[in-house]
Amino acid sequence: MPRTLFVFCFFCHFAFAQTIQQCKYRFDTYLNFRGSLNNRVQFTNDAIYILDEKGKKEIAVYANEIELFAKFLVNNPFSKQEQLIKFKGVKKLSKSKCDSIFDKITDKKKKNKYDNKLPLSGYRIAIDPGHTAVNLTEALIEQKFLYFRKDSINHPYDTIKIFESALAFNTAQLLQKMLEEQGAKVLLSRSQENYNSFNCTYSQWLSVHKTRVLDSLYNNKILPKLKYTKFIKDNDHDLFWDFFRDYDLNNRAKVMNDFYPHVSVVIHYNVDEKNEPWKQVTKKNFTMAFIGGAFTNDNLDKAENKVHFLRLLLTDELNQSEKLAALTVSNFNKNLSIPIASQFDASYLKDNCLLTKSPGVFSRNLNLCRTINSPLVYGESLYQDNETECDALMKTDITYKDLKTNDRLLNVAKSYYQAVFKFIKK
Repeated sequence: MPRTLFVFCFFCHFAFAQTIQQCKYRFDTYLNFRGSLNNRVQFTNDAIYILDEKGKKEIAVYANEIELFAKFLVNNPFSKQEQLIKFKGVKKLSKSKCDSIFDKITDKKKKNKYDNKLPLSGYRIAIDPGHTAVNLTEALIEQKFLYFRKDSINHPYDTIKIFESALAFNTAQLLQKMLEEQGAKVLLSRSQENYNSFNCTYSQWLSVHKTRVLDSLYNNKILPKLKYTKFIKDNDHDLFWDFFRDYDLNNRAKVMNDFYPHVSVVIHYNVDEKNEPWKQVTKKNFTMAFIGGAFTNDNLDKAENKVHFLRLLLTDELNQSEKLAALTVSNFNKNLSIPIASQFDASYLKDNCLLTKSPGVFSRNLNLCRTINSPLVYGESLYQDNETECDALMKTDITYKDLKTNDRLLNVAKSYYQAVFKFIKK
């Protein structure tokens, strides 16, 4: 197949024919958090440079190499992405070398062919239901739950007990059924509401896998001796926050990326930050979604982050993510009757995010927003501690496709489904 025709056929998922100007726009719009990368990334007429902390050119991607690198980064596992960028450095690849690399790339994002005529046939969609804890022992470690008496005077037995992991997993199952009905192939990053991405509970991981994993990381020189010694001695709470949380998130991204999804959905439920420690209800309720970006200077000190940064810079994943997230937020707003958040409705939106042109969509440098290799939406549909939501979320008064749920979770799942469907069909 001629090279030009090949690129055109692939354009439906990723615009590989990117120019330096397009990359610069993406850098300014999504990636450069308040100018903090001005001394780490340099654009010229014919190249993009990544600089080290001392200002020395460390990685160069020339204009005629952008298409090659974009296609390679989208269609290869992280280990191979890292190898290519390390090999590349600042040297300019010859035409024969570029052609050689290009011809060996397998189109992993190509839409599968299916015989049935369902509208989402051939598309792969990955879903990450956030968190893991569904009992108080683990929830006290993870800190993603609500447990309090709503009104201790008038209704002393009216207890609010919500685990975000259970909400997210139920929503993911509902969404999975909706998408599979339309022919999509769907992957969930964890298989049970109380499981992490290693298909066990955190307590099970501690008893069965902790020592083996830490020993392996230390013996393979991935984990320094000082950290290894600390982690071995950590109590369950400290180890979760010092090590396991990011270890699990990185594995979630790997599980999803190995699936080579066309679209990814990360499901979370929010709380009112000003209501901490969440022992009472709030009147506030906002809806929002995150996509990748908002890198800071120190992010580029880590080699792995440079790889993720280049993928987001050189491909149009961020542009596509904004479209998907905008559809999702619009659906949340319409289906749930919840106002769309502005940058002034939460401190993390004002202090840690970049605004996009789409209402309620923010670039934020969260782990999964950075590491998942596809257009994605990281949804925060509603506030769990809202005075009416908390009651509604605890109900199981609706059955959908053999799943016990409630009206709020069903409408959240429908909102994601409608967004994904419209995004793909457009």
